[in-house]
Amino acid sequence: MHFTKLPFDQFKNKVAEIFCNSLQNPVIIASTSRFGYDKAKIKGGEKLLKELEKINDKQNIAQDKKIKLHKERADLNLSVKKKYMKILLIARIAFDKDVIVKKALRLEGARETALDLWINQISVFANHLLGEADWLSILKKFGIERKELNSMLTELEKLRSATMLCEKAKTDAKKITEQKKIKTKELQQWVSDYLKIAKIALEDNPEVYLSLRGHKNFKIKEPAD
Repeated sequence: MHFTKLPFDQFKNKVAEIFCNSLQNPVIIASTSRFGYDKAKIKGGEKLLKELEKINDKQNIAQDKKIKLHKERADLNLSVKKKYMKILLIARIAFDKDVIVKKALRLEGARETALDLWINQISVFANHLLGEADWLSILKKFGIERKELNSMLTELEKLRSATMLCEKAKTDAKKITEQKKIKTKELQQWVSDYLKIAKIALEDNPEVYLSLRGHKNFKIKEPAD
């Protein structure tokens, strides 16, 4: 949220133009200095812009990281699901008549839909199988061996870790976005006040005031309370 009708990049470019036009024009500096906006004050506003640009860069990095981590998690999720469903379907066939095994491995019923519960469901399934040599020997007849279960569990732990990293990346990105929102509002208010003062200071030089803004149609909307 930029508190203007402009996309963020256009907003910061326009603000940068205002600062540049102001600092390079001695008439503007002389006029606005009488109302408290001397060169040092304007450079203070320019500093706000640079701070906002740094936050924006951090936001871009955070968003890219979040996208990358979500992609990695999705790939792991798909891989684990493929392996799990294969072994699950075979186990349902292999232990179709064994009520105890079916209950221990949770072979019946729907699969969990929440990711954390689904991960736990697979973990229980695989670890119970690995802990029972007799059950493994039966599955081996269907082409499922210990190494395949271990491989699935390894990927499952990676998926668990990836999920936690995704949550952290989401929180970090949200925090930076809020910082950007606050800094944008602060800069917007600064520029809005400055333009009001500049308009008064340059009342006798309207052309200079328009040159300060860079574009006569550029307006900075007042921030919402």
